[in-house]
Amino acid sequence: MPHTSDIRIEAWAPTREECLAEAVRGLVASFAAPPPAAPSDVYWTVPVSGETDEDTLVSVLDEVIYVLETEGGIPARVETAHGGNGPLLRFHLAPLHEATLTGAAPKAVTLHELRFGPGARGWSCEVTVDV
Repeated sequence: MPHTSDIRIEAWAPTREECLAEAVRGLVASFAAPPPAAPSDVYWTVPVSGETDEDTLVSVLDEVIYVLETEGGIPARVETAHGGNGPLLRFHLAPLHEATLTGAAPKAVTLHELRFGPGARGWSCEVTVDV
C-alpha cells in the first residue's frame, strides 16, 4: 500500500456470507494468530446487513475492530448462520492476550478502492484497513 499504515485484504468465496467470513479471517490473520483451542461458547453475533454490499462489508469488519477494542477478543472461528431477520456471522472469540500477535492491530476500515460483489465464479471483495 502507498501508506505504511494501511493493509489491503482480498477475499473470495462461492456465497456473499462466506466471502464476508473470509474477509474477517483475512483481517484477523493480518495481525494475530488465534490460540489453537478457541472457546466454542464465547461468541459475538453480527447481522449481515447494509444498504449496499460494500456497506455490509465495512459494517462486518468494523465489528471485528469494535470487539477487539471493547472486549479484547478476536474471532478465532467464523461461521455463517441464519437468524430471524436474515443472515448472520458468528464470531467464536478468543482472548487477544492468548493470541500470537503478528502485526499491528486494525484501527479503521477505509472506503478507498472498496469493492464487494458477485462475479463469474462467486463473490469477492477488496478493502483497505488503517492499522
